[in-house]
Amino acid sequence: MDKELNQQAVTDTEAYEKIMIKGEDGSERLADILLYFTLKENGKDYIIYTFNEKDQNGMVVVYSSRIEISPNNPDDIRITGIETDDEWAKIKDVMRKVIKANGE
Repeated sequence: MDKELNQQAVTDTEAYEKIMIKGEDGSERLADILLYFTLKENGKDYIIYTFNEKDQNGMVVVYSSRIEISPNNPDDIRITGIETDDEWAKIKDVMRKVIKANGE
């Protein structure tokens, strides 16, 4: 189920609750998906996920990455880093809106 969140398409993650993240060193870790969305400004897909680690303040650490799907092989899905400060600012804005919407 997709929802609109102030110009962002947000996908309900019930169907994808977990994802295997492969590190640059080849190691694999299972992560919980918190949010999957598309930024309408650039049409790119993003994922916010966690390994349920806690920082020094006891807060759960979350990660965000861009999702890239190979045009030649839809099963070839990769996550990549956020490229620009503007892109990162938009992602943080989506996160703030989701937190605010869930707090009401």
